[in-house]
Amino acid sequence: MIYGQAPDIEQKRLKELRSYDILDSLSEKDYDDITVLASTICDTPIALVSLVDKDRQWFKANRGLGVPETHRQHSFCSHAILNPTEPFIVTDSRLDDRFKDNPYVTGNPNIVFYAGIPLVSNGQGLGSFCIIDNKPRELTQKQLDALKILAGQVMNLLELRKSNIELNLKKEVLEIKTKNLDAIIAERFAEIEQKNILLEKANEELQAFNYISSHDLQEPLRKIQTFTSLITEREAKNLSDAGKEYFAKIGKASSRMSHLIKDLLAYSRTTIDKQTFDVVSLQSIVNEVVHDLQDDIDAKNGVVTLINSEDICAITFQLRQVIFNLISNSLKFSRSNVPPVITINCKVSSSPDVTSDKQYHLITFKDNGVGFDNKYRKKIFDLFQRLETEEHQTGTGIGLAIVKKIIDNHKGYIIADSILNEGTVFKIYLPV
Repeated sequence: MIYGQAPDIEQKRLKELRSYDILDSLSEKDYDDITVLASTICDTPIALVSLVDKDRQWFKANRGLGVPETHRQHSFCSHAILNPTEPFIVTDSRLDDRFKDNPYVTGNPNIVFYAGIPLVSNGQGLGSFCIIDNKPRELTQKQLDALKILAGQVMNLLELRKSNIELNLKKEVLEIKTKNLDAIIAERFAEIEQKNILLEKANEELQAFNYISSHDLQEPLRKIQTFTSLITEREAKNLSDAGKEYFAKIGKASSRMSHLIKDLLAYSRTTIDKQTFDVVSLQSIVNEVVHDLQDDIDAKNGVVTLINSEDICAITFQLRQVIFNLISNSLKFSRSNVPPVITINCKVSSSPDVTSDKQYHLITFKDNGVGFDNKYRKKIFDLFQRLETEEHQTGTGIGLAIVKKIIDNHKGYIIADSILNEGTVFKIYLPV
């Protein structure tokens, strides 16, 4: 048996050949027509599209030979693929030591003349496009050129076949994936629908809790505050100093409880309330909040200044809540005997995230209050985290958590920087 190549190279060649899935396929007119042309142009009785398999040569197209395959060990084509870059031509096999004893030379089909153009893919000889005659001869240059062109057309047909096979395979895989994807999508939709039902139920329960919080819990507190106030006013002469102090503490505790409930309600509403975005003037928001807090501002001789305003696309009542909470915080945490000075500015800025090229409205909120240790600049936005000092034990620890939740609702950012006993700067980024 003639291999003529190292086993590892032969395995690579066979793998390349089988990638075309051509062996033992049905005859095709396109290949047959090419062999007719070759036989006619070169005036030979036999023309073949021969592919060299492991132990055989198999003919995809066969003009004049009459058999579908022959043994590889007697094959002329197995020699042609040894040098796939050059035509393999034997003018008279009877005078060639390699072939003079070959049974296909000494017997049927009496091969004397052979010319084969290697069929090459990725440097590997798959077989050859060949012509055979039973008499010695030579090809003209035009005939040889024609054979090369026809061999190229054979390779084009093979490549087209391979592409179609790969395309069909990808189509089948895509169909399978599509079916699987449809099933996954249907499953996900079912899960989402179920989660939406649970979420709707949770929202209903949360709304019911909000009603209880705003009415059923606040009402007893109001009564406690009312009766405590009545007792301290009307029964003061019957109370000891200790009793008066106890009632004062009850009043403060109930007042703090009322504020806590209101803040919790405000925090929950940032999630469940309908979120409608409108274009609103920052100036109008600040004016409203300053008007509502005017008594507290005047009590501390405070000053609130808006340097520059912009029209901002936001959930109006939530943006108002942000400004209200920040000004209120600055008033609560102002320094003793130092009038609070609160400065607000707004401008268009790039994103604080360097990987994003979005534009943002940057609202800078600066005060001259007690400040805080800057190592807590992220922790202060957690629920129930208080900004307080020994002189300032006020607040519920929810105000800044509400601010952070609202900014998140707007797909924005909030950054805090502070210096203890000098003041705090909040930077709020809202998408333009």
